Amino acid sequence: MKAGFVSLGCAKNLVDTEVMLGIMQSRGIELTANPSDADILIVNTCAFILSAKEESITTILNLAEYKQGRCRSLIVAGCLGQLYKRELLDEMPEVDAVMARGLGIESWRRLLKLCLVDVLS
Repeated sequence: MKAGFVSLGCAKNLVDTEVMLGIMQSRGIELTANPSDADILIVNTCAFILSAKEESITTILNLAEYKQGRCRSLIVAGCLGQLYKRELLDEMPEVDAVMARGLGIESWRRLLKLCLVDVLS
């Protein structure tokens, strides 16, 4: 299985993304920089200011186009997901799951479970 990531926003998001990447790699999930090669795509979003929210939404929609190819799951992580989880799930059917940030190791375990369930089912 291959996973692709996009990290938006602050340095904290970059660190969170690096942690997710490390955990996934340690579990044998191959990482790819090419979204068209990914079975699962994860975007770590920002919602600090309006332009950050807009960039996050645009990125989600752009990545959703890869679901017509190999990608079987699109996961939103980070601030936008934390602040607007219900709205994202209700208004963006392209999004398969939303992870709030700052929930510690349980979030990463949930991410791995989402990856494996969504891709292997």
